[in-house]
Amino acid sequence: MFFLATLTLLSLILNGLKFRLPFRFGSLEAGNVLRPAIYYIVEDVVAVDGNGGLEYREAWTKRYEASPVFRKMILELSIAWMLAFYVLAGVFTALVFWLPKEAAYAVGWAGPFPLAGLLAVWTIFYVKYMLKEEAEEDDGTRGYDERAPLLEGLEGGA
Repeated sequence: MFFLATLTLLSLILNGLKFRLPFRFGSLEAGNVLRPAIYYIVEDVVAVDGNGGLEYREAWTKRYEASPVFRKMILELSIAWMLAFYVLAGVFTALVFWLPKEAAYAVGWAGPFPLAGLLAVWTIFYVKYMLKEEAEEDDGTRGYDERAPLLEGLEGGA
């Protein structure tokens, strides 16, 4: 948790400083401003594990670049997860050193997962809220839908 939170913090600092990538990172070419960590995590999970592929990566990038609300959402999610991971890592580190050895193993290995699950549930509600806000602001001309590659073949079927 400390490691992921620190990488996210670094991505936020570099994004805030408008640091330009010296090499290709994720699907972004060299010269682009580094984006908050959540951007890359979602892009990779959906494109690779979700079989969205290159089409998804391109649509995801297009949406990020076109929508200020979407960029704000990615930034705020990165901040929220980073802060939560720092707090949880601190709590679990303290517990591991304070509890008896047998309890420390249980807390250290099993404790973070339910709390990360609760954070994931909060994320779902937050994203739905932000996407509704984005839709209200959208004038219909942006033309992005990063879900399109994932929905192919589902028309009329599912």
